[in-house]
Amino acid sequence: MQHLPDIRNQLSSTDLFDAFKKQLIKDFEQSNFPTDFVETLEPVYGRIHEKIVSALNQNEKKTDFKLMKLLNRIDISEAQLKKYLTNDKNENQFNVIAELTIKRVLQKVVIKQHYKKNENSSEL
Repeated sequence: MQHLPDIRNQLSSTDLFDAFKKQLIKDFEQSNFPTDFVETLEPVYGRIHEKIVSALNQNEKKTDFKLMKLLNRIDISEAQLKKYLTNDKNENQFNVIAELTIKRVLQKVVIKQHYKKNENSSEL
């Protein structure tokens, strides 16, 4: 799977990383997934990826509905997931989901911060 270098750079920003963790907690909690791993995250892409894969693996025996609820909450479509799994047939499903989760949660945070910044500058 393709890893974007920008993700690593963006995660190194303290404000952005804190917002990323808050959004990750929100998405996981609203999908009834444990969030205890999030507080110990460091802004290192590989470690974040590992922790998310581990959290998904721990809940593997629960229901598929729970996983679908998480994917919907994060806004990862079934078609998007299938595309990534089809492109790399040897990749573990949870590795793909973890990467898509990191990208999408980071994207949501960046968009929110962008609009917040524009909103604040227009008030001046």
